[in-house]
Amino acid sequence: MPNILLTRPHTQARHFADALIAQGVQPDQITIDPIMKIAPVETACDISACTGLIITSANALSYLPVALRGSRLPCYCVGDSTSQAARALGLNAYHLADTARDLCEALPTVCQEGPLLHLRGSHTTLNMAEHFRSTPLPVENVVVYEQIALPLQAETHEALRRSSPVILPIFSARSAKLLGKLALDWRPHWAVALSPTIAALCQEAGFGQITTAAQPNRQAMVAVIIPLMDMKSG
Repeated sequence: MPNILLTRPHTQARHFADALIAQGVQPDQITIDPIMKIAPVETACDISACTGLIITSANALSYLPVALRGSRLPCYCVGDSTSQAARALGLNAYHLADTARDLCEALPTVCQEGPLLHLRGSHTTLNMAEHFRSTPLPVENVVVYEQIALPLQAETHEALRRSSPVILPIFSARSAKLLGKLALDWRPHWAVALSPTIAALCQEAGFGQITTAAQPNRQAMVAVIIPLMDMKSG
């Protein structure tokens, strides 16, 4: 079994694998077996009155309404890579925070007029509309994609049942919850969590070792994994 199992949606997993390989991880040490896929959701929303967007995942940008592309509409983002992707679509994007909760704290300091639309997935750890309901800033949730659970391949199940530890980078609460539902003993394996919230879910799932990235981004995740690979091979 390769030393690293990537369970992100395939495109994101491939990009992360490339980042690991660039740091010296061998391709045959990486398995990609997505535990979910991203699919569009047909939705009707009134964008004529919105004053800006909230984007907490780059997945939402894949389903950005055509009328908003190139609009230069203010777009308040979680993460630098998400902000860059939003700018590439013609939005006036701001990297406001690295987590959704921090964005909630920062948003009222830079935006006082709404409504803002939070383009999001069907599963989320923070309901933006509910969070801002009792504040002067109106926010509406618009679900533009869903995260559909997928089964892991039989070969992956078999490998995870062996005693040899596997490193699993876990980027979302949804992934951590889906892994925790599997009939697998996670005690031999090592979770690398994007955030403390995800780390807590990995603990609930029963992972024997859990490390949380210093920052919630791809570079910090890679920075955790490379020393673990060296330790495993030592």
